[in-house]
Amino acid sequence: MTQATITITNTVTGQKAQFPLPFNPISLSKIGVDETFEKEVFVDGVDTFGYGLDGYLTLYELKDFLRSYQNRQNPFHFDYMMLGRLQEDCNYYLGNGNGDENRLWADNVEAQIAEMKKIWKKFPQGEKPEWLTWEEILEYEKKMKQRKYL
Repeated sequence: MTQATITITNTVTGQKAQFPLPFNPISLSKIGVDETFEKEVFVDGVDTFGYGLDGYLTLYELKDFLRSYQNRQNPFHFDYMMLGRLQEDCNYYLGNGNGDENRLWADNVEAQIAEMKKIWKKFPQGEKPEWLTWEEILEYEKKMKQRKYL
């Protein structure tokens, strides 16, 4: 499998270079772009996932795109997103959702928690989400069941 590359042009100097994805933004120094660069760069050769739809990105947008690109390369990307969605549903259920199970992805507390546990267990030891522990899932389960049976 070949590594994706991106062509970036300094819009001030016209300097351009190809970079392998993902890359450290410090590498942009070879086209005259550093932390103080306040203009835009032109990006070509890759879908920027909505960043700079016209191909022009600020340095901040480019860094954000690179983080997003790196996250998308993780084989657990979808699982992280889904677990985050399920967690947000739980927060809503316990807060402004007033215990309405129809607002849960799984339509009931038991299935929602079961799905969260299933996804969480799929992650290998070094890939477990730092933002949601097993104990926190159990705490959601306890609070949501208490809320359900009020």
